[in-house]
Amino acid sequence: MTSVSKSDARSEEAALYRRLYKTAQWQRIRQHQLATHPLCQWCIEREVVTEATEVHHAEAHRGDVELFFSGPFISTCKPCHASRGQLEDNGKTVVRYGPDGWPI
Repeated sequence: MTSVSKSDARSEEAALYRRLYKTAQWQRIRQHQLATHPLCQWCIEREVVTEATEVHHAEAHRGDVELFFSGPFISTCKPCHASRGQLEDNGKTVVRYGPDGWPI
């Protein structure tokens, strides 16, 4: 039995747009976003101050190059991006909670 590496499991289309993250244009956009919005916007909703280290596409680009580079973007911390960001990208409803613990 052979194992399939992560990169082999991706569609050819996904592999093509993932290359966009390595472009100088994306690096400039990312740097600008984090410089102008240095805190995780999703943590701020919960009144938690966390440094943003990731840039999330607020609207899933699904390989659309123009949308990939034009945004809108959200600054997030790694845990928020890995959880809420992935849920949103996959069309799931995300229940948000306020600092009081109640859904908003």
